[in-house]
Formats: sequence, structure tokens, C-alpha cells
Amino acid sequence: MDKTIFCEALYALPDNIIVKRRKSVVKPVVAIALGALVVVSGYSIPEGSAVADWHSSLLLAGAVIAIVGFVMLLGRVFGGEGRPCLGEIGEPLKITELSFARNQMHDIMAAIDNGDIEALLSIPESRVATVTVALCRTSDGHFAVCQPFEYVELEYRPLREVKILRR
Repeated sequence: MDKTIFCEALYALPDNIIVKRRKSVVKPVVAIALGALVVVSGYSIPEGSAVADWHSSLLLAGAVIAIVGFVMLLGRVFGGEGRPCLGEIGEPLKITELSFARNQMHDIMAAIDNGDIEALLSIPESRVATVTVALCRTSDGHFAVCQPFEYVELEYRPLREVKILRR
């Protein structure tokens, strides 16, 4: 199952139920600030102190932390990657894949048609994924969206359109 195609189908749902949001830039900015702090602390070590050998190590560590933070910041600001979020409140959604055997297809479709997420989650999963259900839901489970796929001829084909399940 291609998560990109599934996410595009989620974003195409009516009324902007699910929107694409970028990840927060707080962590990269904190990493840059921490790297700068480590570099400054490396310069504040007096020459004759017992830890003067730490000067270059702190400079290197601080520079690496700041560069990693800067690269993360560039990726989050200019990258095309985002995560699906519930449009009403902006709560992030988690995508999981449920794998089932082909003989369970009737139970899977019945659970999806009834909008019963508990029944879908109670179906025992299989190691051989001939039927996969892409499930996208909030952390507390009050909102869920799914789409079943069938593995046919070396690719996953959707069995039906995206279905909104609400508890």
C-alpha cells in the first residue's frame, strides 16, 4: 500500500475534514539554540583550566547539533512532506496498516460498511497480507478513516473508496 496515494485520497475528502499540516519547527529551533549554547560554552572555558581539552570537543559537538537543527528546519519549512490532521481541531492523525488473510474479507467489509472500528480492530491479523486496511485515526480514537486494499498481481488495489468511521 502506498501511503502517499492514501494520504492524497484523505486530503480529497469533502469539507476539508482532513488537511495536510507541516510538522512543528520548535524542535529544529531548539536544536539550533542548543548547538549555539554548546559552542558558546566551549569558548567560555579558560585557557589554563583542567577541562581546557574539552574546548574543541564542545565546539565540534555544538556545531554538529546546530547543523542538524538547521537541516531539520530547512526540511520542515521548504519540504513537501506533511502529516494528515483533523481539519476541525488540527489534531494529528496516525496511519496504521492492518493485515488480514483473504478469507476474512467478508468480516472486514462488514465492519467497514457498518462503520464499526471496534469490530475491525477485533479481527485477528495475519502475517500474509493479502488484504490490508489503511486506518488513519486520532490518538483517542474519536475519529477514524479507513480504506481496504487487496494484494493482486504484485500491487495493492483499493477495494473501495475511503470510508469515514466515527465513534
